[in-house]
Amino acid sequence: MRSAVALVRLVLLLAVVCVLLPPAVLFRLPGLVGGAGGRRLSMRVGAFLQGLWARASLRIMGVRLDVAGPPPRQRHLIVANHIGYLDILVLAALFPGRFVAMHEIARWPLLGWMARSAGTLFVNRERKRDVLAVGPEMEATLANGVSVVLFPEGSAGAGNEVRAFKTPLFEGAVRNAIPCLAVSLHYSTPRDPWAPAWTVCWWGGMNLWLHLWRFLKLRGVTARVRWSAEAVTAADRKHLAQELRERLVAAFTPIPLVPEPPGNPWAGMTP
Repeated sequence: MRSAVALVRLVLLLAVVCVLLPPAVLFRLPGLVGGAGGRRLSMRVGAFLQGLWARASLRIMGVRLDVAGPPPRQRHLIVANHIGYLDILVLAALFPGRFVAMHEIARWPLLGWMARSAGTLFVNRERKRDVLAVGPEMEATLANGVSVVLFPEGSAGAGNEVRAFKTPLFEGAVRNAIPCLAVSLHYSTPRDPWAPAWTVCWWGGMNLWLHLWRFLKLRGVTARVRWSAEAVTAADRKHLAQELRERLVAAFTPIPLVPEPPGNPWAGMTP
């Protein structure tokens, strides 16, 4: 029964992508909409379609959002803890915009194409010019009324802690006085007894497609999202990263690692 539900969900997810992604790609084609006004329109249409895609996908996957209120109207650099691919859908549903991601993701099959089509900003953290170049692009995106989302931990974790923030990408936020908003993510599975660290979070080299198939069999997921009351700016990237991490930790709830699900293919793996 669960396999049948997972198959239906997978087909519906692919259908949503096929319906909403082509218009997003179309509006990013060079020459379709020119000038500053055209770029603003392209960004806003892309963000709008991304929000539709995310909300539709969450509904199909049986994910319920638990939020304390509507997200702020002002656009920010959203800084969140990272615990798997579900983070992207949850944040895109609440803060539709452009994500900052590792440059390797651009080469991933299917997901890389989807990320490029959504206007993701790809950065090689080892190249200083990449890090510096992304700052003005963040500022231009925000000026056009679209948020930017960053996962400063660098990679996804099991959700049992907030790991240290990598600070180079905050350089652009500091130089361009970009307001940053700390956002805390947490997942629970009220109708399944197994620890979400294994069933929802995607980390530590877990096979993506196997994990997604097992995830789609869950009977429901609650995504708890909390954000700080005020945005943060700072004149130093390390101070900015520290302040944001402290605010995120204050709202953070750890995800348990036990009990592990039966037949866990990643048994023995540690965060």
